[in-house]
Amino acid sequence: MSENNVEDVLEIGKWLGRREAFSQVAGRCSAADAKCLRELRESKKYKELGLTWEEACKQKVGICRSVADQIIRNLEEFGPDYFVIAQVTGISANEYRRIGSSVANHALLHAGEEIPIAVENASRLIAAIDALRREPARALAPPADLAAEAERSFAKAERASRTALAEWDKLLFMPLDVRGRMRLQSAIGEIAGKLKLLDIQVKL
Repeated sequence: MSENNVEDVLEIGKWLGRREAFSQVAGRCSAADAKCLRELRESKKYKELGLTWEEACKQKVGICRSVADQIIRNLEEFGPDYFVIAQVTGISANEYRRIGSSVANHALLHAGEEIPIAVENASRLIAAIDALRREPARALAPPADLAAEAERSFAKAERASRTALAEWDKLLFMPLDVRGRMRLQSAIGEIAGKLKLLDIQVKL
């Protein structure tokens, strides 16, 4: 094993040594833990141990792949503030989605008051969350929140598109049999059709 590979494996140990942080449900880990998990998935360093992502989650992190992916989705959808609030209030992702429009600039807005999202404000956050839970669901988030949500969706869509295009490009140059070529042609045609439909809808 080369020196660089040894360093990579040691780095994997640092990532996977945090398994206690993920032994609870997705909302119980910290934002730093969630970022650590996302970096592990994106860097694919677990492959240095001969593991798949699913195996790394189960054997080394101590959670199933679906929970790991949910933690990462929560980070990408809500940002770090969600994890602080979830830790101190026990709020679920669905509940947070309902009151998300009340979170701005690292503070929870309630009754005209801005409560900084920090562990030391746990009692105030819990009281405000309980009150917000009892309020009717808001029909529409403020424009600023919609813009932030749109930006997150753009980032996720663009990242997924780049990954998908790289895989289709790889398949294009593989020595596929007739069935494989037909499957590839069908898939590309379906994608092209959906993209054309999206283009039409955008122009309406």
